[in-house]
Amino acid sequence: MGGRNTRHRTGLFLLSVLILCQLPLNTHADESPIVFVIDERVQMITLDAGTSYDISESVTEGDVISVAVGCDFCSVSIEENGSVTTSTSIATVVASGTGLANISISSAETETVTTSILVAPDSQYPSQRPAPADSFDLDSKGRCTSSSECIDVHRGNLNTISTGSYSSDWFESGLVRSDSPEYWAIEVLEGDLVEFKLHHTSDHIRFEFSFQNSTAELALPLLIESATGTDPDLLTSPEYIDILEDGRLIVKISTSAAESAYALQRSIHSKSLTQQIDDTTFSFTQIGHMQSQTAFSFKETNVVKLAPMIENVKAELTVKIGSNWIVMPEIEISKNTVERIYAYPNSTMAMLTITSDVHWVDVSIESFSDGNLSMDAPSFSPTDPNNIAIWPILASENTASFEGSLTLAAMDQNDVYLLSVDGWVDSLHRVHIVIRTTNQDLVVNVWELDQETFETESEYTIAFDPLSNEGEVYLNVGPGFHLIEFTHNDENILTNQTWSNGLQSVSYTITTTKVTTEEGEEPWFPPNDEAKLWGSIIRWVLGFAMIIPAVFMFYKIRSTRAEGRRLGAVRERLKILTALLDSGSESPKQTRKTLVKSLEAVATLPWQSACDSWGIPDRTYSTEGTSLAIWKLDQRLSKDPDSWPLLIGLHTPDETWEVTAFRFDAPHGSAWNVTNVEPRLLHQGEEIFIDTIAKGTMIFLTVELTGDGNQVDIELNGHVDGKPRGMRIPTTLSRFSEEE
Repeated sequence: MGGRNTRHRTGLFLLSVLILCQLPLNTHADESPIVFVIDERVQMITLDAGTSYDISESVTEGDVISVAVGCDFCSVSIEENGSVTTSTSIATVVASGTGLANISISSAETETVTTSILVAPDSQYPSQRPAPADSFDLDSKGRCTSSSECIDVHRGNLNTISTGSYSSDWFESGLVRSDSPEYWAIEVLEGDLVEFKLHHTSDHIRFEFSFQNSTAELALPLLIESATGTDPDLLTSPEYIDILEDGRLIVKISTSAAESAYALQRSIHSKSLTQQIDDTTFSFTQIGHMQSQTAFSFKETNVVKLAPMIENVKAELTVKIGSNWIVMPEIEISKNTVERIYAYPNSTMAMLTITSDVHWVDVSIESFSDGNLSMDAPSFSPTDPNNIAIWPILASENTASFEGSLTLAAMDQNDVYLLSVDGWVDSLHRVHIVIRTTNQDLVVNVWELDQETFETESEYTIAFDPLSNEGEVYLNVGPGFHLIEFTHNDENILTNQTWSNGLQSVSYTITTTKVTTEEGEEPWFPPNDEAKLWGSIIRWVLGFAMIIPAVFMFYKIRSTRAEGRRLGAVRERLKILTALLDSGSESPKQTRKTLVKSLEAVATLPWQSACDSWGIPDRTYSTEGTSLAIWKLDQRLSKDPDSWPLLIGLHTPDETWEVTAFRFDAPHGSAWNVTNVEPRLLHQGEEIFIDTIAKGTMIFLTVELTGDGNQVDIELNGHVDGKPRGMRIPTTLSRFSEEE
């Protein structure tokens, strides 16, 4: 093969096996042989010794049947119209009539056979080369709607994924004879990238390419040629042709053999459109062929991190500064590595251009700003106390481990911060500054400033401990602003360096704390009469506002307990509610509200009294520290007419449960689904989540279940004393009767 994008045949049978290990098998257990179907084609077969893989294909007269195998002990035979052709490598037959072609692949030993099976009509293209102005049938199949739909990085390559047999739209197949070369034409558009890959040939084959517009023809350097038939154990790489204008590709197909069957994949990739990334997206994947572009908002403290997969790429970042677009230098990035491109100062937008035959690049937008300021600290000191807007200000009380860095790749060798000390006139403050770094090349200076002129009154240099990489200084300063400067020990570190170089950043953290030594008197201004009046009014209003919730809560608790004592005197309450429904004196909605209101009140009673109040439970279960009780409710008490309503009581006199949940398991049929819980609790699927149940707690819940089953097993799961604990009522609860 030859041409601009020539790829040599690479890869061995082992690579094929590694790819196939991730693909599903088209077989069932205990069946032989095992067939591997990849991209809807049989490409590997595992045979036991003395066994065979047999298939029959419908053919018409003139169809091409060609089967190639890769193995040590196997053979392939094709039986068509009473004639049998056998080979240990490639067998090719042209159908002499309409009927069935029987293909059999067998082996004398147990082995895995790689295969390439071609059954397709003979295309039989014209043997006369068309002139540029001649009318000619054009092929428009095999166009990818988008690059992301045609490739998958997880396959270990970025080749276009072609599905279906060799007779599908992804392939051009047929039989070419030595005495009659054929010409095939493909419709192409400006910006297209045409991808070719030879999948099958039974003998020598040669593909030559030229481009035609309406007036001229240009021979292309690409040549795809195979001296022998297909070896399925070997993988071929794709070839690419760039299309610079609308027109057609002319493909000449020829062979030096008497005849040669072939299957050539052709994929057409349209010119990529620029994708727009919104301001909330900071990572994305840029996929494309030839050239792709992505536009996004960008800040001067942003850095673009690029990680190309499988293939090497070229990357170019264009940034918008003011109204001008500035093109940054193009860089080459090797596959499976990471490169960073730092923004020029004052950038507001960016356009990322990736160039390669095919690419898959993981892109993330990160920031090299200092701290959480969305800015890089200036490299120079302020000279005017009234002009400090561009400097980050650190509070002396507590910086909460402020993080910054000297980003040498962005030509950042100095960082200057203002340290703010708040206080009244004549107050004195002792400030403790701690700097941590992992790079001993960092130099830190602290200046005490005159607040009128910003001239230096005192200067301190922080020395770092070589073991802890930590340095500190104590300052006794008055209120106002002071300076902290970070610089690199090597003042020539950036000499002969360019923007976005490979120098590593020097990171650091700043921690400040302050102890105030009060000198002089703190200014005090007496309040006026109006402030006193309104202050008094507001205090009374706020006082009453805080008392009201407590009063309401006290009333609510007393009311609930009184209602509980009233209900405790009533036995078999569930039967009473059912009787009300039967008599029609209350609607199901009214009765349901009455039941829900009773849940909290009954929970104030002793456990046994509470259970007696509802009536005899359908199921109970107790351990040393926890008790459960279950009642089946009248169907009319459910919101959903098809649901199964239950009442559940839980008492934890001696244990505290954490991360607690009820689970309703269906022993038969589909899983139960919790549709409604009162009081309202978080639920999903067959579970209700309660969280923490404190020691001495009693709760009652109504639960509605939907499903096609008639039985349920109820269990409680959680943690007691930090250890997992589970309770399950041992007897299954039936919906309609105990016998069901």
